[in-house]
Parts: sequence; structure tokens; C-alpha cells
Amino acid sequence: MFDEVSRLLSALIPRKFIEEKVKPALVYAGSKDDARLWIGIRVFVSLLIGIIGLLTPFSLIPLFNVLTGSSIYFELPIRILLTIGLAAAGFGGVLVVFYLHIAYVIDGRKRMVEGILPDFLFLVGNNMKSGMSPFYAFRSAIRPEFGPLSEEIKIATQKSLGIDSFSDALKSIAKRIDSKVLEDTTKFFAQALRSGGRLAQLIETTAQDIKQTNRLKSELITSTRMYTLFILFVVLIASPMLLAVSVQFLDVLSGIQSKTGSLSGVTDQQLMSQTGMGVGELTITSEFMTNVGYFIILTNSILAGVFMGAIGGGNIRDGLKYAPFLAGIGLVLFVIFLGAIGGLLGGFSI
Repeated sequence: MFDEVSRLLSALIPRKFIEEKVKPALVYAGSKDDARLWIGIRVFVSLLIGIIGLLTPFSLIPLFNVLTGSSIYFELPIRILLTIGLAAAGFGGVLVVFYLHIAYVIDGRKRMVEGILPDFLFLVGNNMKSGMSPFYAFRSAIRPEFGPLSEEIKIATQKSLGIDSFSDALKSIAKRIDSKVLEDTTKFFAQALRSGGRLAQLIETTAQDIKQTNRLKSELITSTRMYTLFILFVVLIASPMLLAVSVQFLDVLSGIQSKTGSLSGVTDQQLMSQTGMGVGELTITSEFMTNVGYFIILTNSILAGVFMGAIGGGNIRDGLKYAPFLAGIGLVLFVIFLGAIGGLLGGFSI
């Protein structure tokens, strides 16, 4: 029943999108799930979360008021906008999470294959030097520790036993793993296999080049580690601390203003008319500044994740997965700094 409902919901997604985007993504991720069923389940969950967001202003907020004794209330126009906004945010947010999940799976397979590809090629080269044919050299190099690469090589060798040639079967590997390095390597070896030559030497040279490239990438990430640490310091320590100081400064300033007015018995308007000077009433409260602090920390966490991904490996998605952890730590430290600084300034008086 659930599968049937999911397949029906998949009709909400254009067929062209499923064929050109969803199916290749599932193949790259190593999944054997049906594309329509896969996307239908995701749409069902997204709609469910969207409905929860739609009902939040009418259910969760009144329940929160009853449990905490609060009096949160929104006028009808604002309530309608809030309802639509929460529903859209819930629906779109869940879809984004599903997209990032499959993207991380694809990137993980890609990084794993590119990391072990040199060792695999060295093993193939040694097999060929010992007198094996290219087909048996690749087949004998299959090891469980090579993970998805071994699985794809096994599928390619099985295809080559049928109507496909071994070179064409090797090139099909790149259609199941989203790696430009693997695609170039299989194309190069397939061309060399047709033209002949010293295949073992070519394979070992290719393996050395890939290994050198991986080493350079690691060195680049290491060289940018200081920038990453600086970003973490700003997001996790500096921003929460400065925002907490701002909140407590407003508390102290409003306290000083209220105490001076009550002690002197002179209002700010009277002081302005008599002396031409006045402090003026504060229009920004500490509660408003606290909410601004929460928003700034959340925004900085997302931007920090983007910068870390761009600096570390050139892929923004790689850094976005750290944003929830940065936001959680930043918010906790903000609350701690609020308490600590409030305790230090609690005895301040005039």
C-alpha cells in the first residue's frame, strides 16, 4: 500500500527529471532502488513534514502556551503567512536534506575510488608483468578492500564474457561512479588496449600520476587548515562572545537609565528642556538583541560551512554538512557566555 502511494506521488515530479536526474544519481550512489519509488517516498515524507509545518501555528504554538504559560499570539494575516512559510520551509527543507544525502553518498564513493585507484592499478600492472592477459589481470586484482571499485570491475569482467568487448565494459565503469579521474583512466586504458603497447608500464605510470595528484590535494587541504581554524574561532568563540557582551551591555545601560531617572525624579524630556542634553530612550531591548544573536549565529554557521567546503576541497556541499554542528555549538556557547557575562556584570550599579 505504501509503495503504491509513493508511486502515485512520484507523478508530481516530471518524468524527464526522473529519467535525467534521479536515475543517474541512484546509479552513481550504487543504489538498485526503483527511481519512481525512491522519489515517491521522498515526496511523501516532504509532504508530511510540510503538513506538520502547516498546522504548527494552530496546534504546537497553543500547546506551547499552555505548557509554559506563555501568551504567544499572531494576528490572522501574520498567522496565514506563518502557516504558508512553515509549510513551504518544511517541504523544501526535507527535499534539500534528501538531495544532500544522496550527493554525499555519490561524493563518498567518488573519493573512495579515487583514493584506492592507484593501488588497484599497481596491482593490475604487477599481474600483467607476471604474464597475465589484461582481462585476467583486472579480474585477479579484485579485492574486498577496494570496495565499490571491485564491485564495478567484477560487473565489467562479467559483461566482457558476453557480447561486450573488455574495453567497452571497462569504459562503462565510469557510468556508475561519478569520477572524472576514473573516466579518464578507463578511456585511456581502453584506447591503449586497442592500439597495443606496453600496457603494464602505462598502467603503472597512470597510477603514479593519480597518486601524485591525490598527494597534492592532501597538501592543499593541509595548507588551508589555518584558514579553517580561523573561521571556526570566529563562528564558535568570537561571534557568540561579542553578541553576549552586546546583550549584557543593553541590560546594563537600560538599568542605569531607569535608576538615574527614578533617583533624580527628572524625566529625559525635562532634562533635555533644561540642559539641552538627554540620553534618549533605548529602542533596542536585550530580548530583541538576543533573538538577533541567534539569527546571526545560525547565518554565520551556514556561511562558515560554505567557506570551509570551498577552501578545503572546492566543493561547497562538503562544508554544508558541518553547518548544523557549528550552529549547535555556537548557540550553546552563546547561552553560556550570556550567563557568564551576566554573572560578572550582575553587581554593576551606580
